[in-house]
Order: sequence, then C-alpha cells, then structure tokens
Amino acid sequence: MSAPSTTGPRMTHPLPLSSTLHDLALLRASDLDLGTLLPSPTTTDESTAPDEVEASAARSREFAKEARAALKLANTDAAEREGARVDGIRARLEDALEGVDGKDL
Repeated sequence: MSAPSTTGPRMTHPLPLSSTLHDLALLRASDLDLGTLLPSPTTTDESTAPDEVEASAARSREFAKEARAALKLANTDAAEREGARVDGIRARLEDALEGVDGKDL
C-alpha cells in the first residue's frame, strides 16, 4: 500500500482521500480477489449453534431496550418528582414520630 501523503505541515485526516483512492486503484489493478483472503464458511467455528446466536441477539435486543428506557428516564424529571414525593412522606412520618414520642413523655 502507499504511504499517506501530506499536503501541508500538518495532516488533517488520518486517511487522506488521495491516498485512499490510490490504494483502491492499486487493489483493483492487481486483480486480487479479496474474497479469497476471508476464511471460508466451512473453516469457521462450528461450535456456534444457531440457538446460541439467537440467544445472543435476544440479549442484545434486551440491552438496547433497557438502555433506551434508562435514557428516556434520564431525560425526564420523573425520578426527581418521585424523590420529592418520598422526601415529603418521610418528613410527615418524622413529624408523626415526634408527635408520638412527645406524648409518651
């Protein structure tokens, strides 16, 4: 492959378009079949059963669903409202406890 060319004192892109196009042109001219570089389907790991793949996909979908729900909750004030409600109930219970303790003395 060719070395990336720099047009100025500082390269702004890690993969300059001119170098990338040059490399692609060399690959096309070389008549190299890139498919031969990939492992064939018969040499892949046979231990990965379709059930395992489906289970993994289901876990990924569940994770994405939970992540969306967490982001939705984070973008609303529902947690703050619930926290304020709990604090209000706690304050009323503490007042009631103080009233009960005061009557026992």
